[in-house]
Amino acid sequence: MSYGSQLVLRDVTVRVRRSSRVAIMGPNGVGKTTLLRVLGSLVSPDEGDVTRTPPSLEVGHLAQEPDARAGETLRSYLSRRTGVGAAAARLDHLERALAADARLVDAYAEALDRFLYLGGDDLDERAAEACARVGLGAHPDATMDDLSGGEAARAALAAIMLTRSDILLLDEPTNDLDLAGLDRLEDFVSTSRAGIAVVSHDRAFLERCVNEVVEIDEGTRRAAHYAGGYARYADARATALRQQRDAHDRFVADRKRLLEQASRQRRWAAAGARRARSGESGERDKHVRASAVAGAEATAGKARAARVKLARRDGRATGAARRVLLRLRARPRGGPGAVG
Repeated sequence: MSYGSQLVLRDVTVRVRRSSRVAIMGPNGVGKTTLLRVLGSLVSPDEGDVTRTPPSLEVGHLAQEPDARAGETLRSYLSRRTGVGAAAARLDHLERALAADARLVDAYAEALDRFLYLGGDDLDERAAEACARVGLGAHPDATMDDLSGGEAARAALAAIMLTRSDILLLDEPTNDLDLAGLDRLEDFVSTSRAGIAVVSHDRAFLERCVNEVVEIDEGTRRAAHYAGGYARYADARATALRQQRDAHDRFVADRKRLLEQASRQRRWAAAGARRARSGESGERDKHVRASAVAGAEATAGKARAARVKLARRDGRATGAARRVLLRLRARPRGGPGAVG
């Protein structure tokens, strides 16, 4: 997956089941949001595909920002974010078209089933309950532009709670939530029957809620999978980092040894060649002196070989991707379908 010449994701395979609680991890800008958008079929990968099993699987995607549109009411915002708005629009379109073309009856029936599955028939009642649960007292016809940042965050949380999907893709859902909102989000994620893939930097939320981690490597843009939740992932990453540091320390020590060896051999070679050629050793036999010169040149060759070996090691060290343990911020806290 690339944007122009910029590689974003390479050979990434992710499977989200209905029982999954998958955290998508990696440094900022590594492609986590792009991966969620690919899983949600909002963008198409350059190669490969996204498979839904069964094909009728409902996948809901809730973006990082509330993404309210200019002049959009709270009612319309919740309808759009839950997918009900689009389902209702298609149902209305097919209802009008059905009057002129009876062959659309099956398509209309499918559209009606989807509208009902998403909860379109009782959305207003459920929205009122969800808004009350998250502490959002705004009128349904209030515009999103008039809501404060905290109210907009609670509206986004209400949209998550209202969404009826088999798979939910959540991008930074903890942003701007207060402690009560975080508790409600955790409760929803823990009890929902939907499979959930989430991007978040909130360590406490991840420790409580996920059972699998997919980490995108900044250097290779490939994904590594860690089963067993966030804590096991953090332990595995800490172990990997410790091993990399140990390897680096060994490299530094070995490099120092080779540098000293090369320097020492260069000094020996230069001194030996100088004595042999100048006759400083007192040796008059030219054959013996020639042998001494050859020995000095052999020592110089060893010094050059040591420098070549050192250069190769430096090249491997420079070319290796630097892997750094992902830093996650911890907030103070109070207290069978698949897509892939």
